[in-house]
Amino acid sequence: MGNELVKKDFYTTNELAKILGVSRISVFYRLGNGSIRGRKMGRNFIIFKKDIDIKRVKSMLRK
Repeated sequence: MGNELVKKDFYTTNELAKILGVSRISVFYRLGNGSIRGRKMGRNFIIFKKDIDIKRVKSMLRK
């Protein structure tokens, strides 16, 4: 992860997948079932930093 991700207020599905170490499809699945909150922007989703707890989501993914 570069410094550019730290400065942003939101993540794309690709960026979040890289941070979490999962596939982009897995992020879409979690968006669909509501375990990750995101907003549809055009053809993609954005996930605001304030809406996500990376440590909690990572622990959910390990189960």
